[in-house]
Amino acid sequence: MIGQRIKETRHRNNLTQEELADGIISRTYLSLIEKGSVQPSTNVLIKLSERLNCSLNDLMSETSNFRYNDVEVFREIVFHEYKVEHNDFSTIPELMNKEYEKADEISSADCGRLHLLYAKYYRHEGDALQMIRQADQSLSKLSNNVINQFYIDALLIKTAYLVERGEVTEVLDLLEDTYAMIYPMNELNLGKLKILFEIIECYYRKEQYFTCRRLIDKYVDLERRMQVHYKEKELGVLSAKVAAFENDFEMLERLVDQSETEELILLKCYNLYKKGRIRECVEYFKSYPKNTDELKDDPLMLDIYNELKDKIGTL
Repeated sequence: MIGQRIKETRHRNNLTQEELADGIISRTYLSLIEKGSVQPSTNVLIKLSERLNCSLNDLMSETSNFRYNDVEVFREIVFHEYKVEHNDFSTIPELMNKEYEKADEISSADCGRLHLLYAKYYRHEGDALQMIRQADQSLSKLSNNVINQFYIDALLIKTAYLVERGEVTEVLDLLEDTYAMIYPMNELNLGKLKILFEIIECYYRKEQYFTCRRLIDKYVDLERRMQVHYKEKELGVLSAKVAAFENDFEMLERLVDQSETEELILLKCYNLYKKGRIRECVEYFKSYPKNTDELKDDPLMLDIYNELKDKIGTL
């Protein structure tokens, strides 16, 4: 805000309020300007800038991004968060042009939330480089406060990016450290599930299926105790895959009973095959798309597919 800039520049010039205000305005009025209670006229700004040894343009350029007070900036952030939550990113470029995050007066929490909005926008636009830059800046600002849901959202953007790059071990370190910190926080129940789900997926990628089973059981217990649900369908698919690995066909049958996805269809075929119900298995296998490209990053499912193809693919 302009009042704060006047105060900072006055201090740099070693001037008291009386010295700066003398012959221009009253000291009381200058005090109100510096507090942001009143806005000075252009004529007053010109005279103050002369005494502060800076041009009016210099003073105005420094304050061009401070048109709203903290409450107004906060309200605007909340408005844009609501829009983005409903998959509307159309207002974000205008928000970015205001450059609120560069304001000296802005809190680290609000600054972090702005960078998180920018990261989500760039993710939506498919700009991975800008997305990760903004996510890192968001984490840097939000880490100055108690971990909250905004920090978790920024972290998940970063870890998803790292997983795509194959840096799963680094991701696990980040996620497990954060999970340990937020576990005692009752207000972050959904955040716990979000992070734990990503941890399970990481261990699945590392083919540590027994660890997956242990963490899935922990996840289900956490859902039950907190009465919060998150990604139930995705967890069901992971649970079915692990059940297939463990040859737990009783659990597998329950999980694939309502086969809605290609993965569940393949797992249902596997369950039928292992139970000797070959005719049913063949019929289901015929409906499965014979595209192994989608399985190349999933060794467990690729092995299941190849086994079925070898045993019943010609029937």
